[in-house]
Amino acid sequence: MLAAGGLSSAVAAGIPLATYRAVHDFVLDPDSSDAGVGEMTGRMVTEFKGSACTAYNTTTRFVTIGTDSNEQPDVIDTRNVTVEKPNGLFTFDNETYENGKQTEVAKGVATRASAVVQVRLKAPDRKTFEIPSAVLFPTEQTVRALAAAHAGQTFVTFDTYDGLDDGETVSPATLAIGPPSNDPSDVGDESPIADAGFATMTHWPITVSYFDSDAPADQTPDYIMSALLYDNGILRRLKLNYGNFTLTGRMVQLTMLNAAPCP
Repeated sequence: MLAAGGLSSAVAAGIPLATYRAVHDFVLDPDSSDAGVGEMTGRMVTEFKGSACTAYNTTTRFVTIGTDSNEQPDVIDTRNVTVEKPNGLFTFDNETYENGKQTEVAKGVATRASAVVQVRLKAPDRKTFEIPSAVLFPTEQTVRALAAAHAGQTFVTFDTYDGLDDGETVSPATLAIGPPSNDPSDVGDESPIADAGFATMTHWPITVSYFDSDAPADQTPDYIMSALLYDNGILRRLKLNYGNFTLTGRMVQLTMLNAAPCP
């Protein structure tokens, strides 16, 4: 397992991450959703740019359109902007809107020191608090997954912090990693992977389960994400399990971006 040490660990471990802009379209998985859940579609746009030696900047917008109990349209619009620097500084700006009305906001800065991570929250409340230093920020989770995959590990546990919800949530997570593959036929109908030239790049099926830190040890996950993880950090064949419903995603667009130069 790669020690939690920020983006500098990615450099030390020799794990280069691609910079890119990806679009995934989502539909409801009827086989993994409750019968009472109506139709739902969604689109996620992710832009990941920068470099390990400067900073990684991630912008994600995820919009889903479904129906409520009265068969009226229900639009959920989630917007996340994060910056992770190699010195352990993590900034986040997360907002969620339902039918145009803001329902969640969390903004702040987390700084990793030797013993703790200090969080200065700007919204929804202004406060300062500490969380364990071993938590992984979003890009660090990708680095951890790739390091574990290269080491042949199949099961990893860690705690995560991404500034979501109220900005105070630390989520325990488990990562399951399947066998590697270089089979280009795995691409299926997600042709942007082949068009970008890395259909034969090593990739692993992964499943990440996130839990409530205050719940009993035998709890079920709050949320499960599964995907194929490529050796450059790009994800495809996404599946998002929210408990009573699951969305399956297909990559429909991928634009590779130039990485920021390192000195």
